[in-house]
Amino acid sequence: TDDLRMVARPEDAVEGAGFIQESVPERLPIKQDLYGRIEPALSRDAIVASSASGLMLSEMQTGWQDPARFVLGHPFNPPHLIPLVEVMGNDRTAPGAVDAAEAFYRDIGKETIRVQREVPGHVANRLQAAVWREAIHLVASGVASVADVDTAMRAGPGLRWAAMGPTMLFHLGAGPGGLAEFCTRYTDSFNRWWDDLGTLHLDEAIAVQLVEGISEATGGATPEALSAKRDALIAAYQI
Repeated sequence: TDDLRMVARPEDAVEGAGFIQESVPERLPIKQDLYGRIEPALSRDAIVASSASGLMLSEMQTGWQDPARFVLGHPFNPPHLIPLVEVMGNDRTAPGAVDAAEAFYRDIGKETIRVQREVPGHVANRLQAAVWREAIHLVASGVASVADVDTAMRAGPGLRWAAMGPTMLFHLGAGPGGLAEFCTRYTDSFNRWWDDLGTLHLDEAIAVQLVEGISEATGGATPEALSAKRDALIAAYQI
């Protein structure tokens, strides 16, 4: 496309830009070095949004002389198909900067959420980390295979979650009584399930078990082929 311009220096990339999406590797020294280079070249009202899940905004702000126009802007993978972007500022962020970032993302078809308090991993990654921890526990404790756990998610709650979030779905799950009735009916059940959820840390032995399970499930399909299948399925969703 004629709108795409490649440059050798980050200073040249930000010149005259009103919004900069920064997506360099999530290593604090790399990000700090980049910020030191681009900050003098930024337009006065430019917003820089960083894609980061492993780093927190306060950590990245240390690379700035003035981080007032610097925000968290974390798209979800694969970003060309998934609309979610997590946006956050803090007490060092200029008033209106987060609003402006959200407006930009929405203008290009994204759907934003506002992260109101800094936590490692933000919101969406913490949700999927919680689900994956229990998925691994089910495999490691012999309840089901890697393939069957993935199928349970893909053919079960995953389809519903693509339409609505878990709290809204449970609001619909008890009929006219809504979420209040759902909590009345299922409080004891959920508390029992939560008490029985696994607590574990990913280690080499578990990783080997998971890799073996994925190898069996893929039937020799390459990551490239599986990624293409994933993208085609996501593109077919009516979000």
